[in-house]
Amino acid sequence: MIMKRTGILFALLLLMLQAYAQQKPDSVFRLSLQQSIQYAMAHQPDIANAKYDEGKADAKVKEITGIGLPQINGSVNFMDYLQIPTTLIPAQFFGGPAGTFAPVKFGTQYSLTGQIDGSQILFDGTYIVGLQAAKIYRTVSTQALELANINATAQVTKAYYQALVVNWKLQMTKADANRLKKLMDETQKLYETGFTEKIDYQRIKVSYNNLKTLETTMGRMLTMSYKMLKFQMGMPVYDSIALTDSLKTIPMNPDLEGDTAFRAGNRIEMQMAQTDLYGNHELLKKDRFAYLPNLILFGSVNRVNQGASTDFFSGAQPWYPTAIVGLKMNIPIFDGLQKNYRIQQDKFSVQEAELKINTLKQSISLQISSSTTNLANALADLKNQKENMELALSVEHDTKIKYEAGTGSNLEVVDAETSLIEAETNYYNALYNALIAKVDYEQAKGTLLKK
Repeated sequence: MIMKRTGILFALLLLMLQAYAQQKPDSVFRLSLQQSIQYAMAHQPDIANAKYDEGKADAKVKEITGIGLPQINGSVNFMDYLQIPTTLIPAQFFGGPAGTFAPVKFGTQYSLTGQIDGSQILFDGTYIVGLQAAKIYRTVSTQALELANINATAQVTKAYYQALVVNWKLQMTKADANRLKKLMDETQKLYETGFTEKIDYQRIKVSYNNLKTLETTMGRMLTMSYKMLKFQMGMPVYDSIALTDSLKTIPMNPDLEGDTAFRAGNRIEMQMAQTDLYGNHELLKKDRFAYLPNLILFGSVNRVNQGASTDFFSGAQPWYPTAIVGLKMNIPIFDGLQKNYRIQQDKFSVQEAELKINTLKQSISLQISSSTTNLANALADLKNQKENMELALSVEHDTKIKYEAGTGSNLEVVDAETSLIEAETNYYNALYNALIAKVDYEQAKGTLLKK
């Protein structure tokens, strides 16, 4: 009976697992480069934090805006005079001798006051300029988000290109290994039938073993490249991805002639520096406005109930209303030169921001010039290595034909295979360097997000 129940439970468990597997199949994210970038825009932690900062900045602007709106507060004040205050008045008011005072207690033991106070800024120069400065803070956070998007685009693009190049190298290594395996099998048969020497077979086998080791290494590198790409995208590392773009679809012919001019509007870093300069000017203006008086409208309404008991709401004790309205002007006279020294600090901040802009202009110009040179060199090297690889492939093909026809040696075939593998490796490195240089070039020009 126990065995029967165990069998039933096991069968139910299998059915549940099958149902779960059907509901949650293993999915593979098929991603182009643009889709990978879009995914990063929505999931990368740095971008998410930049969005949070932008939201906080927007809320900060609204908070500061609220200072200029009417401020209304209510209060309720209950007092119990355990000892009613005593007041001394001239005794002669009650027929007493002149020059003496009689103690008299005024008031009631209990008092309840309900009050509403309100105020409104009519003029305050520091508030007006401070509100503008808060809007600059929001602009800075928006620009910081754009900078995070640009950095994410560069990181994801480089990781995507790396995965494509590693996958290309892996496929080439597999093709080389398959080709060498066929030659090794043919050489083994020739050795077994006495038409070639053992050393010929061993040379090819050594090359084949090296290729299989390289194939394993490239497979691991491809797995790591996918993990790096998912990390840069903000994707869980256990998700499966497949890349839909290919190396053939990547344009590698940018216009490098006369395209090194500096354009401040293209670089978000320059926009941020200019915003910082504008913000320092506004801060200087705010501290200068601090010398001006401010004008505030205020008012207050209250009702007071007093009596010998706490029965305030029965109607037996009347409520006495009071209402006031007024204007208050605060006039700065002397503050120990605090405002003066704040203004001096603001002037230094303005000068620092101007220096930062000038330095940044030179730095960006150098980046554009350097990245242009690097990309030109990388493209030239890529073209050269591609020609070498095609030549090595042709040599390998002709050498193999000669060997099969009996006019070439086994050593020549091994040498040709080795040269081909070396040429492929050089092309692989040149291709990766060119792709990275392309990303750096576009980032330096400020066109990475404008493609």
